[in-house]
Amino acid sequence: MEVRKIVSKVAGVTQSGIGVLAVIFAYILYYNLFGIQGMLNASAQNVPLYMLLLIIFGLLSVISGLFLIYK
Repeated sequence: MEVRKIVSKVAGVTQSGIGVLAVIFAYILYYNLFGIQGMLNASAQNVPLYMLLLIIFGLLSVISGLFLIYK
């Protein structure tokens, strides 16, 4: 049982970290830090949609990761 708890916590931390990185990337994309919109060929018209999708994915990943950590 101890191995299962450790693997669950590691997976939860990893999943939460990926979620946080997705939210951070959404803000970097929205505010065009480092010229990221040009590198990705993202038109200004579609950026809010990309940001919305990344934030939703990020928040769901963080919530799911926290459930794994505290299970």
